[in-house]
Amino acid sequence: MEIVTLGGKTAPATADHGFDAETFRQFISFDVGDGDAIFWHSVGKLYRQPGGEIIADVEALVSNRLVRMGEDDAEALCRTIVIYRDPQTGRILQEADGRHIIREYPYIIARFQHEGGRLVIDTEGLSGPHADGHYGLAKVMNDKVFVQRSGDTTFFYWTLYGQVDTPIGKVWFNESYNGSTEPDVMVMNRYGTLPAFAGMGDGLMQTSARRFDSYSELPEHLRDYVREHAPSHRQPPADGDEIARLKAEYMGETPPAAPRSAAPERVSEEQIREVVGSYFSCLRRMDVDRLLELFDEAAMSWDPVGTPPMRVRDKSTNYFRVLSNIFEKMALTEDDVFVAGGEAAVRWRGEAKLRSKQTEVAFEGVSVFEVNDDGLIQSVKSYWDKASLMSSL
Repeated sequence: MEIVTLGGKTAPATADHGFDAETFRQFISFDVGDGDAIFWHSVGKLYRQPGGEIIADVEALVSNRLVRMGEDDAEALCRTIVIYRDPQTGRILQEADGRHIIREYPYIIARFQHEGGRLVIDTEGLSGPHADGHYGLAKVMNDKVFVQRSGDTTFFYWTLYGQVDTPIGKVWFNESYNGSTEPDVMVMNRYGTLPAFAGMGDGLMQTSARRFDSYSELPEHLRDYVREHAPSHRQPPADGDEIARLKAEYMGETPPAAPRSAAPERVSEEQIREVVGSYFSCLRRMDVDRLLELFDEAAMSWDPVGTPPMRVRDKSTNYFRVLSNIFEKMALTEDDVFVAGGEAAVRWRGEAKLRSKQTEVAFEGVSVFEVNDDGLIQSVKSYWDKASLMSSL
């Protein structure tokens, strides 16, 4: 992939962002340590914009080592891996062939320059795997780093802005960081184009991070993952020779593949069609008991979208039983069924008749079903004109 360069020096040379010799050294110690390897463990969420749907849990491990410290400059070697997990089960998200959905930075070189009241950060690093399995080389410079003191605590905040041309169009991001000493914590909010696995659109990734000065202090489950799937992330890159090797390896035609484990068991298209077909069949027969068995215990229904959602199996509402008490007939017939992933969109036509009247009314709509790995309906979002139907009846 091509080299991508972002950012640059955009603040005036005379800009005072609060840095002096002491706060410069504080920032270096806070961010990359004092010589021995340090580790940042982040946890958070990835949301879809603007609705706020949680797409994934996020966990990241960053390893940093200061390799040079001068009076007004410093350099560190770093490495990062970001893991995406199912927000309900905590399981690592995987491709159909078992590859883990991750974002990895096999190496990052971070250079820091103290210039008057400013701090300039200049980084070079590998990033991937992208949609085609390849890695890219990115160079980012940022001089919008600010410092503020409050008592014994020093606060740092900075933002990176970027826009990159890719084979599928432009992607954009801005990453806002907030960190503080005593204790050493860091918060990151990333707005921008969603990762490829999450589909089209924009999103927000929000994480908080804690610093560890020893690898052995990291959470056991994270160390287990690194040991089994990403052993290089036990520490930052050792030196320039390792970075040269990584650059040649990852920028080649056949870069290392993402970690892989047994392919996840996914509901099949046949199972989805079967459970959706059963939904419509049970509704036509008003077989409420069987209909409820098709739903997960926590399943939600928007019927129609725009009305408050209901928990389908909540006995306090008894939605389908109330429906069967009001309607003598609520017969929906599938015209077209489109299955993609774990979802099905169904275009249907219906006939409804109240128990209290003889009038029978035809109507139509579309329903989108989400089916979980157990073959149960997780959610239904239906689109139809409820007000028009009720007024006609």
